[in-house]
Amino acid sequence: MFQSSLIGTLKSGHLDDGNGLARSQIMIHKHEIETGRTSVVASHLLGYDENMNPIMTPSPDSKIDSQVATKASILVTLVDLAGHEKYLKTTIHGISSGMMDYALVLVNSRQPPTNITRHHIGLASACGIPTVIVLTKTDGCPDDVLKSTKEAISNMLRSSNFRKKPYQIKQPFDITIVKDKLHAITPVIKISCVTGEGLDLLNTLLCSLPKRRRHQQKLARKFEYFVEDVFQLTGVGTVVSGFANAGRAVVGQKVFVGPVNGNFIATHIKSAHIARNHVSSVISGNNACLALSLNKHERKMIRKGMLVLEHPVETSSVFETEIFIIKGPGVDGTTIRKNYETMVHILHMKQIARVENVEVLEDTNGYSTRGDDSGGGPVVRPGCKARITFRFLKRKEFMRTGMRVIIRDGYVRGCGVITKVVTASDEVH
Repeated sequence: MFQSSLIGTLKSGHLDDGNGLARSQIMIHKHEIETGRTSVVASHLLGYDENMNPIMTPSPDSKIDSQVATKASILVTLVDLAGHEKYLKTTIHGISSGMMDYALVLVNSRQPPTNITRHHIGLASACGIPTVIVLTKTDGCPDDVLKSTKEAISNMLRSSNFRKKPYQIKQPFDITIVKDKLHAITPVIKISCVTGEGLDLLNTLLCSLPKRRRHQQKLARKFEYFVEDVFQLTGVGTVVSGFANAGRAVVGQKVFVGPVNGNFIATHIKSAHIARNHVSSVISGNNACLALSLNKHERKMIRKGMLVLEHPVETSSVFETEIFIIKGPGVDGTTIRKNYETMVHILHMKQIARVENVEVLEDTNGYSTRGDDSGGGPVVRPGCKARITFRFLKRKEFMRTGMRVIIRDGYVRGCGVITKVVTASDEVH
């Protein structure tokens, strides 16, 4: 019941629908309420009954999530990501750590897509997340302006950077056409929060999209839980919130949390909650909160980016990746060579890393990759695919081959996967 589709929402520009009351209940910080721009990653449950009708709630308060979760036949988790360029780092971390099935990119219909919109679509595309374009504020939008915005979006999607075919969603039958073809087609749907235009179609689309990630196939693996946030609650102790990526854990089970200086701390699960409902077990695919049994000294060591595992594992600081350096706004001057330092996101983990080795695999731009006269070795620029070896500068982390990697320095510079993890024994040899 609690396994829902995860859909990330990326906003382009100021998308205030005029409902200040609803906005103030969703937003947390004072500056968010004043500017209308979200700056943190937040989530909200959407529930649908067996006839695909939305379950209405009296307010967008997150405490209603428990009622939605118990009543719904179909659950969709909306992950709200910041759309403004100022909070791009938070958005990148949200996309990297969230196991998103799809991305909704909200575009103001009264103006053409901005550079940050292109960057958001490029980021989702580089991470292999199918995209849906939602045109907002269609009420009162002049027909010629709306037509111009649609043409700009179509040209952008058809460009060599994305190579996707836009498809206008005008009736329910269109949804049956595109729902299984989002790898090649990008649906475009018009909505208005004032008149309600298109909201029925959007709801139908959300509850019709198939789950893209098959976490039930990971149930046989050992328990693996990504820690995305940490809380200290009076009378409870340390509570971690995050995502169960594999396996199953039950309340009372012995687990290991870490790494802390390359090692893991033994603990027990005191209780577990999903959508504010108490549960006796957590399985792969669940977003859940776990209360851990830790003493005062151990509590201070727990941080975001850790893991809760069934058994301790070996950690490492050095890993090899295959990365494509993306093109886009603000990244055309990117030059990556040995000793280049950047922020590296590996799923829910993020840390500064240094480039130790660069090997160019493919160069589609005709740039020189031999380096400059200073003897800096091979260089990688936008449009290149390279094999790059990184070393974390602060602490060891648990990594394995196949994990998704995003590197950023302001804007996103590249996306790829880990191809090899260098352990301590490997470094000795």
